[in-house]
Amino acid sequence: MAGRDAWSNPSKVSRDDARRMAAFLEERAGCPDQRQVNEWVTAVLHPLSGERILEVGCGSGVLCRMAAQLMGPEGHMVGVDVSPDMLDAARERGGGVEYAAAAAEALPFPDATFDGTLAARLLLHIEDPATALRELVRVTRPGGRVTAMDWDFETLAVDHPDRDLTRRIIAWRSVHHSGDNWSGRQLYRRLADAGLAELAAMPVTTVALGGDTSLAQSVFRAAEVACDGGAISAAERDAWVSELQQRIATQRYFAAITYFIVRGEKA
Repeated sequence: MAGRDAWSNPSKVSRDDARRMAAFLEERAGCPDQRQVNEWVTAVLHPLSGERILEVGCGSGVLCRMAAQLMGPEGHMVGVDVSPDMLDAARERGGGVEYAAAAAEALPFPDATFDGTLAARLLLHIEDPATALRELVRVTRPGGRVTAMDWDFETLAVDHPDRDLTRRIIAWRSVHHSGDNWSGRQLYRRLADAGLAELAAMPVTTVALGGDTSLAQSVFRAAEVACDGGAISAAERDAWVSELQQRIATQRYFAAITYFIVRGEKA
């Protein structure tokens, strides 16, 4: 997940691609680093029994299902995604969640419908995050909470002996690939601009100590796209990746990245 590709624009992909994307999201959610982030953002959202909660950009419904479990049968969890095919895949996974197809910038709900709203891993991928946040605030009741979460790719730390090459790979990936990779550090300002009060910001740093993490996959992908974009040579890519693969094999691999979760209340 150069620029905004099909993975960050699911309304443009085929039904088969959407199903493959849903399977990828489910597989990613099973990685230990992603389980950690998902547990944190669900705790910050703090869904309660009897509440109405909305997630925008819900994908295959991983977080919706987690929140619905905490809300019990008295709660009402709603997931919105721009891709109807993605939502079909989410419905097949059950979990007592209602799904609706819509763009984040034009939500099909009346004002003050929900006790809490969530945008996780969404704002970095869309063209107009300010409008999307205004919509989240609009459909949240007074006194309700709005929660947003994104990573910041330039917080990526990778233990590699070639510091210059590592910096070039991270910088290229941060600027050129898959949306606004500074979104995490912008969330506090964006929620303040949306008029929310009682803002709180929480960093969650996930650590990869081997190849069985979503982060490790992202690190290798960063080298690949930097090479594709001409920022590094194929020889540099191969040498960089080979070193990390050797460290994984000898249990000496280390990488970490920080996600930012920001929550505010609607006045």
